[in-house]
Amino acid sequence: MLDSAFLLPYLMVLYFCFIFYRLIRQVLYKKGRLPIHKHIVIFCLLVYFFNLISVTLFPIPIDTVLIKDMRDDTYIPFVSGNNFIPFYFFVDIYHEGLQYYVIRSIGGNLILLMPVGLLFPLLFNKLNVKRILLTGFFISLFIELIQLSFSVYIGTIYRSFDVDDLILNTLGTLIGYWFFYILRTLFGKLNCRIKKNSSSINIE
Repeated sequence: MLDSAFLLPYLMVLYFCFIFYRLIRQVLYKKGRLPIHKHIVIFCLLVYFFNLISVTLFPIPIDTVLIKDMRDDTYIPFVSGNNFIPFYFFVDIYHEGLQYYVIRSIGGNLILLMPVGLLFPLLFNKLNVKRILLTGFFISLFIELIQLSFSVYIGTIYRSFDVDDLILNTLGTLIGYWFFYILRTLFGKLNCRIKKNSSSINIE
């Protein structure tokens, strides 16, 4: 099995290359310095995406003997283990008395891409609701297609495509953006109040 730990050194190298690129850009081309909060956001996103990939895609079987043992002759590519009907799986297991699993699965999928909606607007100033929804949708779609590809390649239900995950992940991105909007509004009001208080003190 290939574990996600092998990605960590590459992510760190990528981050330091980005810092080096920004320094060169600043020295040679006299471009503005990237605000410190955006450096923090970029680092948080690298950590987040590392954990996201670890949870959704790893471990990956790479040993040919293991893959051969895992193969199932009854497996039907693009059909077995996949869910293309919205909320069909949730309704089915809910009626079987597995309400706790339904709640946990819905909550987990909502939370999964919530940081995208919260952190991306801090990094890209021109993101609106439509763009953040599309970003969350395509990130989730990419994950689901990779998971489906693993199962097709191995020949068994290892990871599956679930349209419910796609819907809930995208909705979770919107919730994250909603949190960002609330925090930005509160911060703006607090900043205005501080400015008014400071101006009144100066007048006195």
